[in-house]
Amino acid sequence: MGKIVHYMKITRSKSLCLILGMVAAIAFMVSCARHYYFRENYRDANALLHLSEKGKSRVFLKAHMRNGDVCILRDSWQIDSLREEVKGTGKRFNFNREMTYAGTLALPFDSISIYETNVKFRKPESNRLTALGIIFGLDLLVGLVCLVNPKACFGSCPTFYLNPEDHFHYADAEGFSSAISPSMEYADIDALCNKHVQSDSISLVMKNEALETHCIDALRLLVYPTGPGERVYQSPDDRFYLCSENHSAFLAQAQEGNVARQLASPDRCERFSMADPVQLNSKEEIILQFKGLCTDEEYGLLLHFRQSLMSTYLFYKALAYMGDAASDVFAALERDADLRQRFDTTAKLLGGIDVYTLEAESQTWELQSAFDETGPIAINRQMLPLKADLERGTLSVKLVLNKGLWRLDHAALVAIQREVQPMEIAPCDILCEGQRELQALSKMTVDGKHMITLPGNAYEIRFRLPQKNNRYELILYSKGYYLEWMRAGWIKEKDLVKLRQLIDDPESYLIGQTPEYKRYERQMEEIFWNSKIAAKSLSYDEN
Repeated sequence: MGKIVHYMKITRSKSLCLILGMVAAIAFMVSCARHYYFRENYRDANALLHLSEKGKSRVFLKAHMRNGDVCILRDSWQIDSLREEVKGTGKRFNFNREMTYAGTLALPFDSISIYETNVKFRKPESNRLTALGIIFGLDLLVGLVCLVNPKACFGSCPTFYLNPEDHFHYADAEGFSSAISPSMEYADIDALCNKHVQSDSISLVMKNEALETHCIDALRLLVYPTGPGERVYQSPDDRFYLCSENHSAFLAQAQEGNVARQLASPDRCERFSMADPVQLNSKEEIILQFKGLCTDEEYGLLLHFRQSLMSTYLFYKALAYMGDAASDVFAALERDADLRQRFDTTAKLLGGIDVYTLEAESQTWELQSAFDETGPIAINRQMLPLKADLERGTLSVKLVLNKGLWRLDHAALVAIQREVQPMEIAPCDILCEGQRELQALSKMTVDGKHMITLPGNAYEIRFRLPQKNNRYELILYSKGYYLEWMRAGWIKEKDLVKLRQLIDDPESYLIGQTPEYKRYERQMEEIFWNSKIAAKSLSYDEN
């Protein structure tokens, strides 16, 4: 949900204004007959799709074509698996949203960029469409607590568990949290644990616990054998280092005082702050002091961290402002590579966790790099190699981070022995309720083919290890993307003016969002963890 604040940067360029004019559907276009025609046909047709009739909406499909056209089909559309196309009766609108055709339509799968519907596909031949679909209005899977405040609902891509019985608050990893559309797909790497494995295989349970469609292109287990006192840590630039020792800070000065005890061990007793009451984009500092270091060793800063729900809230708020134009926005992202590159102003403003070291001679802070892994569920465990002179075996490290955005579980210095390359292992089996899922396994072996999971799905992923009775550092590689399901309650919050402000003036937007966020901040964690979708083991062939 996640690794989630990849949200909404669109500049004032003419090309972007055109796109925004499209997705804003008419809010700024009221001065001439052509715009009136656009409004009466496309906007009204789109609004009609989301009207409920006696509590139940009519089935629809709104398909955004790769050439910029939009097709709206009502009621009787169906999937032709032999021809790989969607057929039905509807209307076609061109890039300027002028209606160009009304009647029978046949839309090849490969011509659709993204679409929106209010039904969940279940047949295997529909998987290609499922992977491109924004689902609207299927809120019944969540409880009342989520419906009351949907911007605090559980969500953040696939969750992974080494122990399937673990409480979801103890998920070992969450995958590709920033990949919120097909074109934003990327590979994510998450540390799992250092584990002694007595057999020659290990299992990982992957769950979809949110109102999301997950599209997994690849899963790999990265393993490296370790000896006594050794660990392998991933750096923020996805390199791997064999490390030893562990030096906790004797002083960790934060705004509330010394938090060294909270950060001394990975016990999930997290240090966090509340957001600034005036400006969500507001920084704070934590200064860590270490002693007893060896001057000829190379050290790295080990940090266990995750995000608060600030990023989740801002993303869901943006979706609410899109309202029934959400699929238009995501279709624009799919078409425009430059737009995708400029889509993360909010994330850049809030920033990561910047790391500085104190230069002994000049007594100035030198920027080293930053931790910046998104996602509010699983704790990230990364190590940043430091280039710093150690004076008398001491070192001061400063963390600069946005107030209310980060939760820190553990901070320490570790001695770096050398860079290593873990072995990559593909899944050998995928099971659901003990039954092998050969179709899902085959998709994991072909690049570009996606295993699709829907809310409540859970799968056991098995890996065969190089040898049994050994201790391995276990690291997860996952590649894919996900699509949020649009909540029916969000439509009434549609506000294209606010969306425009978020895009054009994010600093002012964050100031304006502060009062409402602060009103819900203290209750968000409880709502988030209590609104997880209960797992129900469905066969892959049922999706």
